[in-house]
Amino acid sequence: MAVGTLGKPMLDWIGTKILALMTLLPAVFVDEKSPNFTAIRAMFGLGFIVLVAYLIAMRPFRSTIARCIRAMSNLAARKG
Repeated sequence: MAVGTLGKPMLDWIGTKILALMTLLPAVFVDEKSPNFTAIRAMFGLGFIVLVAYLIAMRPFRSTIARCIRAMSNLAARKG
């Protein structure tokens, strides 16, 4: 088997991409040599974890949310 990304597990690849993203986004706002860079990268990472937890928590309510949005859309589309 050739050396490269083919032999790596999928979770390792996903983790590498997430870490690269968590380094890239704060670098847009703060210089990487800044003493605050680590704290800002941690805040972006925490925000990402909260977003994932929110999406997982709201999954059971997806049908209810879609039903409410559909009902509001039907109300807005009616002509009186």
